[in-house]
Amino acid sequence: MGDLHGRADLLERFLATRETHFPAARIVFLGDMIDRGPDSAAVLARVRQEVAKGAVALAGNHEAMFLAFLDRPEQSRFWLKHGGFEMAASYGLDAGGLAPEELHARISGAMGDEMLAWLRALPLVWQSGNLVAVHAGLDPALPVAMQEAGVLQWGHRDFGRVPRRDGIWVAHGHTVTERAFARAGRIALDTGAYATGRLSFVAVDPALPESERLMIAVTP
Repeated sequence: MGDLHGRADLLERFLATRETHFPAARIVFLGDMIDRGPDSAAVLARVRQEVAKGAVALAGNHEAMFLAFLDRPEQSRFWLKHGGFEMAASYGLDAGGLAPEELHARISGAMGDEMLAWLRALPLVWQSGNLVAVHAGLDPALPVAMQEAGVLQWGHRDFGRVPRRDGIWVAHGHTVTERAFARAGRIALDTGAYATGRLSFVAVDPALPESERLMIAVTP
């Protein structure tokens, strides 16, 4: 699933679609669940519930920015200007009216230790066969096991430009595209849901013939 960015409404619509059409499928969230949109708090709570039932949630660069703020509250400006104000508001906080240390204390308290520990433990990559899911991309010159965290969460200059030679397909978000697509070893799923209202996903069924294995759709 592409980047949610606080769109709890779209997530609930997707989950209803999934329950109707492919209830046994494992969900893989590609990261950037928070910031920008109106309800990061509800998204995190719901995604955590789905992970407890078998879903996979990856950490994106927005989760990285938020955790960096928790580690160094004095450097809050970077996170805030990239959607942190909206995330804080979803927890009932006016980030513009709080000093960094106070914001740190209040949002940490609102989220709770268990949620914060869950966020810190999110994986950066998930693989099944020749399908790899990451937030931003891979360095095409390196195997999956040798990728750096910064590449997985922020991307690589050669990703999408230099083809891989190992047959790996990479499902990713991070880079907003008008339409989700699958070509040349990439499955790009970030269609800017927080602004466009289009939450894209791909359903993959390896048991089907090759021409029918991928179905890209937008949450109705």
